[in-house]
Amino acid sequence: MALRRGTDVLVETVDVAGQDVLDVGCGDGTLVRWLHSQGARAIGADCGAEMLRRALEADPAHPDRYVDAPGQALPFDDNSFDVVVFSNSLHHIPTDDMAQALEEAGRVLRPGGTLYVAEPEIEGPEDSMAYPVIDETAVRTAAQQRLDKLDQGRFESLCRFTYTSEAVYESFDQWCDRVVGIDPDRAAALEQHREDLNERFHRMGERRPDGWAFAHNSLVTVTTAN
Repeated sequence: MALRRGTDVLVETVDVAGQDVLDVGCGDGTLVRWLHSQGARAIGADCGAEMLRRALEADPAHPDRYVDAPGQALPFDDNSFDVVVFSNSLHHIPTDDMAQALEEAGRVLRPGGTLYVAEPEIEGPEDSMAYPVIDETAVRTAAQQRLDKLDQGRFESLCRFTYTSEAVYESFDQWCDRVVGIDPDRAAALEQHREDLNERFHRMGERRPDGWAFAHNSLVTVTTAN
């Protein structure tokens, strides 16, 4: 199994240097900062207070790079970006709002701009480990179905492919911190199942010198805006 980093796949698929890029669901801003390192003019949008706090804490010199906004209501003018990225974030948008979020992506993209969506497989090793604290089967399925129905009048399909990457956590506590950071409502369930999850984490993860690794398959959908 050949492992690839998500950032490598993105930069090999889309030319980001010198481009205006919007990362929808930017989380703690890691991808936004990486995009800047690649020569892009990147902005991240997220509606999670904790994730935005982490983004601003990690990049205090550039608060204008992070905007408090949901994907289905982007506060940007039409034709503002060359590239819009959803990196493992479309399934975090409420199911009923996914179509609107993709419409918003089309609205803010310039004609000929690129929409890049990477979504996790419906169920992988880490997901089996995390059940029932996290069960994203329904929302991930909905995201894939929505991508299958992209408006052909607004988007022209370029390619779809799958790649395998891995997430490495220094410890079970770091994994917990990420889980709750993404969705604070998970905290109570995580605490309730903490002992069982801790056992599964160490049993199902692959031990590495730098932590515990879990493989992920991601489906990438790339389209151009008409």
